[in-house]
Amino acid sequence: MDTIRIWRSPDTRFGVLTKELDNLENETMTANAVYTDSELAGIAKSGFNAIWVHGLLRNIVKSKVFPEFGKYSSRHLKSMNELIERAAKYGIKVFIYMQPPRAIWKGSAFWKKHGDVAGCVEESPDHDENIIKQVSLCTSTDKVKKYLKASSAELAKKLPGLGGVILITASEYPSHCWARRGKICDAMGHYHDFNHTTCPKCAKRKPGDIVNEVIKNVRDGIKSVDKSMEIVAWNWSWNAYEKDPSPEIIKNLPKDVIYMADFERGSKKKILGKDRPIDEYSLSFNGPSERFSKSTQCAKKAGLKIMTKLQFGTTHELATVPNIPLIANIFDKANHVRSNKITGFMGCWNFGNMLTANTAAFNYFLTGKKHKTKKAALEAFASEYLPKCDEKKAAAAWMSFSKAMDNYPFSIPFLYASPINYTLAFPIKPGHSDDVPCGRSWLMDKVRGNSLEASLGPYTLDEVIKGLGKTCSEWEKGLEKVREALASSPSRHAEDELDTAETCGHVFRSAWNTYRSWKLTRKWNKAKMKDFIKIAKNEIENLEKALPILRRDKRQGFHGEAFGYMFNSELVSKKIKALKDYIS
Repeated sequence: MDTIRIWRSPDTRFGVLTKELDNLENETMTANAVYTDSELAGIAKSGFNAIWVHGLLRNIVKSKVFPEFGKYSSRHLKSMNELIERAAKYGIKVFIYMQPPRAIWKGSAFWKKHGDVAGCVEESPDHDENIIKQVSLCTSTDKVKKYLKASSAELAKKLPGLGGVILITASEYPSHCWARRGKICDAMGHYHDFNHTTCPKCAKRKPGDIVNEVIKNVRDGIKSVDKSMEIVAWNWSWNAYEKDPSPEIIKNLPKDVIYMADFERGSKKKILGKDRPIDEYSLSFNGPSERFSKSTQCAKKAGLKIMTKLQFGTTHELATVPNIPLIANIFDKANHVRSNKITGFMGCWNFGNMLTANTAAFNYFLTGKKHKTKKAALEAFASEYLPKCDEKKAAAAWMSFSKAMDNYPFSIPFLYASPINYTLAFPIKPGHSDDVPCGRSWLMDKVRGNSLEASLGPYTLDEVIKGLGKTCSEWEKGLEKVREALASSPSRHAEDELDTAETCGHVFRSAWNTYRSWKLTRKWNKAKMKDFIKIAKNEIENLEKALPILRRDKRQGFHGEAFGYMFNSELVSKKIKALKDYIS
């Protein structure tokens, strides 16, 4: 296989955390229906040669070690084999992304029979914020090791033609006894002891040794059946277990495993005059991070092939648009992958996976003609993707958008706890703040208060307002250029990209208004009503300009992880009416 270029459909469901041992809504059951021939053809045409599907090993195959597993195995296997066969017709390999051995609900009957393998107990919120207690399958027991190896072999045997597996071994869901333990990064970029595992067996061991053990058992099982299947080991949050760049974990990986490193996580960027930690995917940060560079050096020294994990459609920076059009930054990312002969990439998560200018640009810069300068590359791409546009103005617009995002108040708290993804529908009103957090930015929380305190992180409120204000003003300069650039292009791509660039601008302005309004309501008095009216009028004007776009372009406002609309024309119209009522 040539460079591995992995994507996925925006219509497929990652799945949610549930108590059930076997879930018929797992993606390995449903993906075959989503990946129609048309969908697969579109992905291949866009330059990708692989897709990833989220799976649970215990549900896909049966196990002699744990007979309770794989109740609906035949149905999972039938669905996946059909998908693998159909995808192959378009030159696409299927990879299963998984995190074995996934923990099991504490109340499951499974534990009455297999209490001897019970490990660390974790509490995790589901999509509705209900707490589910889960128990890890302890990998320090021979029975669990045997299960991992045997079931991985069964997976390879029952899914011939599978491209391989992508393994996440930290964070995410509870799995092994150290999965959600270790050190954690705070908003200032400092690492602290989070907590140690409660499993007495695993507490005596280094978490990195358990990570290597899980990967090796899965690798040994798969390779015992099919040596051509790839095992991709993802370094997500290994720094919780071992100081960057996690040299011991990398050194002890099997030599035929592909090491996949996050491209941006583990770095700092100067924002509003201060160095701020970058510990999430970022389109506003070009990368590569120090962690990526140092860890890949370790991987090369160990003789490993290297992949990178990116999100070049969109990120938590603004996840409810099809793409954040930072094409100039995407050039830098693709250019690094190309120049360093990296084995491949996984280009999206379970959101930000619509096919747009961003996906086209990344693959163009990765595999197309090499240009002497970034400016020349941007102009050449604009000419190809946006026929008859003014390519010079398009390139200038993209450079302006990148400059605008240099002011974006990037931090984990802002990305995860601000209303950035739904601010166009987020109500702002006069009066005292209710002090109830606005909720999670990536899910459809039912209760959303109007307090933004949790989103500030390393910034002051005034810094967030300043950063968003600068983002707005610089983004508008880019919009002026992109409107002129695309006016002469009759292509559908031009319409879509202009709609998205405009929507981004409206979101950033709405976020600016939201934080300015909240500043008033934190210590509200009637004298502040005059200032609130000014903000409300600005927001009404902003929302009324956004409405026509939202009515014609149903891509806007959709969040792929929440799998729902965080804003749309109906919600925005409701907000406009409420604002007009407040100031009338």
